[in-house]
Amino acid sequence: MTKQDLPQLSKPKQGLPCNGCGYCCNSEPCALAKEFLHCATGPCIALEVVEGRFVCGFVRNPLEYLFMVAHPDQRGSVLDAPPDMDEGHQLSVKIATALGLGQGCDAEDDIQSALWPLIFKSA
Repeated sequence: MTKQDLPQLSKPKQGLPCNGCGYCCNSEPCALAKEFLHCATGPCIALEVVEGRFVCGFVRNPLEYLFMVAHPDQRGSVLDAPPDMDEGHQLSVKIATALGLGQGCDAEDDIQSALWPLIFKSA
């Protein structure tokens, strides 16, 4: 996927509903991604594009991302048994809650965010 194929949504004002622009996760990984996915700088390794929006892959499929971190040389999940989907869902809910999903945009309104996605296109 090229940069031209990525969503080109402006960042909403802080506190307004998230529109999936990707500014926050492209700029800097969240504390959970830093701790559990060992992602030190943006864009976050769990940032995904779904239906024209950036979404958190760690919320969508936490077991996959935890597996990838634990087994970086393996391309696909090689599990002895299928993962417990209920436990995966519960983990997704906990991660979403910890990140404040549904609470609105938490990225500050500053000069850099005002230029989004123009700064993304030129990077």
